[in-house]
Order: sequence, then C-alpha cells, then structure tokens
Amino acid sequence: MSSLIFCTEKEQVLVATDTLAVSFKGKPFMFTSKSYYLPHIKTIICGTGMGGFSGDWYMQVNNRMVVKGIENLDYHAPQGLQKLWIKYKTEFSMPDSTTTTVYQFGFSEESGEIKSYVYRSTNNFSSERLEYGIGVKPECNIPKGNLIELIPQMMAEQRIIQASSPVDQRLYIGGEIIGLHLTKNGCNIFKIAEFDDYKKNETEIFINFDNSSY
Repeated sequence: MSSLIFCTEKEQVLVATDTLAVSFKGKPFMFTSKSYYLPHIKTIICGTGMGGFSGDWYMQVNNRMVVKGIENLDYHAPQGLQKLWIKYKTEFSMPDSTTTTVYQFGFSEESGEIKSYVYRSTNNFSSERLEYGIGVKPECNIPKGNLIELIPQMMAEQRIIQASSPVDQRLYIGGEIIGLHLTKNGCNIFKIAEFDDYKKNETEIFINFDNSSY
C-alpha cells in the first residue's frame, strides 16, 4: 500500500517511496522504510502492496543468501519470493485481494550497467526485465522537468486518484517521501518532502496502536 516513483538510466537510478503503512482497515499503522540498499551487491530492493514483504525479502537476501550481484539475485528471486509469499499467506489473515510487487535495481556484475527487475505476486513472482525510463505506481501523470522537484506533485496526484477508489481497493500514501540515488560511487539516501498530513497521521498511529478495534 504505497507510492513508488523511479527513474533508471545505464549509470544511475533514482527511487522514491512514501513511508506510510496502514492496517487492513486502512488506518495509519506505522511509518516505515519501503526501499532498502544492499551495498555489497550495489542493489536497491523496494516494494508495493503487502506491508513488510519487501523488507523481509531484503533481510533474507542480506542475511541468508550468497549472491554475486543483481543478475545472480534475479536467478534466485522468483523461487525465493514464492516461498516467502506462501509463508505470509500461512501466518497472516490476508484478504484474498492482497497483492505485492517487489522491484530490484542495481549495477550488473556482468555488464557494469544498471539492470532493473520486477516480480509481481499476480504473476507468481516471475522475473520481468524493466527498460530504462520513468516508472510510477500507482498511476499518475509524468510531467516534464526536474524529477526530484516533481515527485511531491506526482505523489499528491496519486493520492487524489486513490481517494476516489473503493476503500478495499485504495492505496494509502503518506508520511515522508524518501529518495535513494544510486550511482557507481554509492547510494545517497535523502528526504525529498513531507506530506501535509504527516503530523495528523503520526498522532493517529499512536492512538490506533492501543485501539482494540484497530
């Protein structure tokens, strides 16, 4: 349940995500990071949909996998993600409509250029190669100009579009906007902006934490 905006080129990647996580009822649950950098394989992992899933995948890759780089990781990702999704279905009472998507961006250990892959639960986490360019999820217009400066405007439009969707299909976007800029020199992580209702959501998170109807 989140926003993802990214731009990929041969020698760099920019990834931006929001930080709001909500409960299955759509109530503010927590603020969380939704994109993660693995410096030892020069790869960013991020996700949308089921909260916590991409973070658990990141921990699995970091703590329990031996891989050379993003190409090697792509070989193992479909099976690993399938097993993790089965575990989620077993342990959590997820609505049937729940989906998740994992993205991986990194410098190829073979070509030295950026490679990007997406794995969708709706496609059994099959590996899908992404071409260079700008990607957004959920939908919004992509205006021309400085992307970093435009991202807050784009996410604001995503929120407006999602607000008109049925509650059980709506994606909730909020908190802060965090950017990751990956180049051959490393990954810079920085705050791009903060949503106007950040403080309101923060207050609700602590109230909901002790609310039995949560």
